[in-house]
Amino acid sequence: MLYKLGKSLKLNTTFAAIMAVLAVCPAGAVAEVYSCEIKEWVRVNDEGLVRPAPSAPFKRQVSIDKETGNAVGDALSAANRWEVAQKGSQENAFVTLGYVGSRLLYEIAVYEFNIGREKPLIIAVRSHRGLFSALSGICQ
Repeated sequence: MLYKLGKSLKLNTTFAAIMAVLAVCPAGAVAEVYSCEIKEWVRVNDEGLVRPAPSAPFKRQVSIDKETGNAVGDALSAANRWEVAQKGSQENAFVTLGYVGSRLLYEIAVYEFNIGREKPLIIAVRSHRGLFSALSGICQ
């Protein structure tokens, strides 16, 4: 009898959890997100050569919402506002811009037009002094 009661409670709990998710998320509201891994961070040195950027360790995972353009990750934490500049397609890259106040700090392009599941990623980073660095990686 206790087994049946426990099984019934477990089913009711699972059902309640599913109903709660359905109530919060309208039909079709599943967000499409790029899941990305940064492979390299580079900048131009004093001799004009592109070299690995000296940086503190950071988590290399980045997530980008395809609808809102919001990007989340250690390397992108300074931005407080994101906007989609271009929707990705078979012909175009997905592009989102990250701002601190009104100043553009990040420009991210995911090569949506690339055939296959993995899509190259490039992130241009602008510093307040006008210096640039770039991060590259792969998104899925």
